[in-house]
Amino acid sequence: MMSDGIYSVFKTADEKSIILRALRRGDLDALLSFANGLVREKKQNRELGVISFDKKMTRAIEKAFLDKTLLNLAKRRGVSVAAFHGSQLVGHCDVAGRSSRDERHTGVLGIVLADGYRGVGLGEEMVRTALVRASKLGIWAIELEVFATNAPARHVYEKLGFKTFGTVPKKVNRDGKFIDVVGMYVHLPHRS
Repeated sequence: MMSDGIYSVFKTADEKSIILRALRRGDLDALLSFANGLVREKKQNRELGVISFDKKMTRAIEKAFLDKTLLNLAKRRGVSVAAFHGSQLVGHCDVAGRSSRDERHTGVLGIVLADGYRGVGLGEEMVRTALVRASKLGIWAIELEVFATNAPARHVYEKLGFKTFGTVPKKVNRDGKFIDVVGMYVHLPHRS
């Protein structure tokens, strides 16, 4: 980790310099703008592989998300990798660790990127960073879900060691069009 809590500075394939770090208390405005950008994009691009983001996000909704994320970070039960291009939040990847004793070694990964920041290596770097940080917390069995139609994302996950464990047919119904969702997992190196 670099100074100021920065994990790394990443140069995208299209030469954008991106700072990767955890979300912070002062990021609420950037988070709100990012989320509402995804809401607008989802209305225009119904193939966008995100769940939720159905309506304009409020400050209270995003504050609750930020508070939960910061609490998980403080308890060492989660990972946050926020991607900033200047002051603009352009992506977020998290691993939410499970709390039951039987599943404390497991977590769920989620990632979302703003338009213009996909397909340039940023998502892969964010996931890689999140996996390293999760492993350090003792979270080494990680699951995710991805649209079956999202071949680029599935390729990145496979490249990072994720394996498919199943498909839920017609899990998503978007405007009357059903989309299958693929479940994937990875086991990271860990101490027994």
